[in-house]
Amino acid sequence: MRRKRSGVSEVVGYLLVLSITLSVITTIYATGMPALEHARGAAAFQSMKTVFIIMQHDIKKVAFGQSPSLAFKLNLAEGSVSAIAHAGNITVHMNGTSYTCESGSIEYSLGTRRIIYENGAVIERSSEAGIIISEPPVILSNYSGKPHIFISVINVSGDFSAGGGITEINFRYNDTESKFMRNCPDVSITINSSCEDAWVNYLSNLNEGVKGCRITKIDNGVYINCSVPIDVTLVMHNVTVSC
Repeated sequence: MRRKRSGVSEVVGYLLVLSITLSVITTIYATGMPALEHARGAAAFQSMKTVFIIMQHDIKKVAFGQSPSLAFKLNLAEGSVSAIAHAGNITVHMNGTSYTCESGSIEYSLGTRRIIYENGAVIERSSEAGIIISEPPVILSNYSGKPHIFISVINVSGDFSAGGGITEINFRYNDTESKFMRNCPDVSITINSSCEDAWVNYLSNLNEGVKGCRITKIDNGVYINCSVPIDVTLVMHNVTVSC
């Protein structure tokens, strides 16, 4: 009789240990997997920021005529990438004349976060706000003692969407157009973009180190006024992008 009770106790004990083990495994899986997925997504997003900055340099080579075309490979283990031909525009107003440059974009999306290449800049954007993490070729400086703003717009034009595995993006030089204006009493730059806040914040800080110039935020851009007339160089580079 004692042996029978002992056997039952062993079975009950085994079942209890098994139940506890399964409960622990289930709890670890339920709480650990989301954290693991989040960490993997964060690592993929951080890596893609570096990749986009490298891509920015390659696009610049094509836009500036250093190479007629280039191919760039993206490893999309997480998220997706797309090109938007008409993402927005940038308009420069000077001496009563306005020049509008169309701007396409290349966007990497992972959840609610995006990395965007637009007008020569790399922008990180969440659901709340955006920030330029690698600057465009836009410079305000003193040249021969006179303020000069140099604006180089790189328009990537194309439409595609891809996700999963290795994606190759091709960049091809299209054309370049330039404008030069002397002695502008003031200049304003307006932005039409999903990353408008990032552009306004960046442009608002252009005049660091340039004396006699004041930059004021306007609705969707900036207004630049200097104590002496400012010279302006506007260069528009068009690059075709395909996948």
